[in-house]
Amino acid sequence: MAWILTACAIFLLGVYQSRHGVLLQPRLRNIFAVSILLLAIAWNIRAELPNSNLNNFIDISLHFFGASLLVALFGFWSAITLLFMVALTGIFTFSTDLVETTRHYILVSVIPAFFAMCVIKLIHRYLPRHLFILILGDGYIAAFVSTFATGILIYILQQAFDVKSFSTTDPLGWFMGLLISSFMEGSLSGMLLAIMVVYRPQWVSTYQEDQYMNA
Repeated sequence: MAWILTACAIFLLGVYQSRHGVLLQPRLRNIFAVSILLLAIAWNIRAELPNSNLNNFIDISLHFFGASLLVALFGFWSAITLLFMVALTGIFTFSTDLVETTRHYILVSVIPAFFAMCVIKLIHRYLPRHLFILILGDGYIAAFVSTFATGILIYILQQAFDVKSFSTTDPLGWFMGLLISSFMEGSLSGMLLAIMVVYRPQWVSTYQEDQYMNA
């Protein structure tokens, strides 16, 4: 019940914080719907990490999270609002387990989105506004760091809660798998962000062409 209440509270806070933001822009409604659908499908196309166990507290598998990319596209609050819908579509539709759905939403959506937001804010604060920095920083680096940091945090939580199913896995193999997953997340996010900035800049609500092209 705690997972459900926490997830619903985060979702409602996201809706409130983004009530005047990009979620209400008609020009982005189609991309919102497409993002939710494609990300829900991506969450169900996965390869398990070495020696992973699906009975773990939460599994980190080789699949596209998409949380960091949504933060780079629409901002943090809009991203976690959309990710709640992704969780309902991609997890609850197949498992019909609301606890698993909300747990997945918090640990594999909200937390990576939070880490991505922190990285993006640091990049914007200390680095100049440049198109290359936008793609490399907001796209690749933010996605890599957010995925890797989330994996380490989940590992620590699993050890702290003494999850027996995880104690039989190979920590080194799991760590190497996490590195691969982080690189994959960064590469896909950076590539997709670059494509959208070049061909559909109107879809990237955090991108101001006058600031980046004149830098």
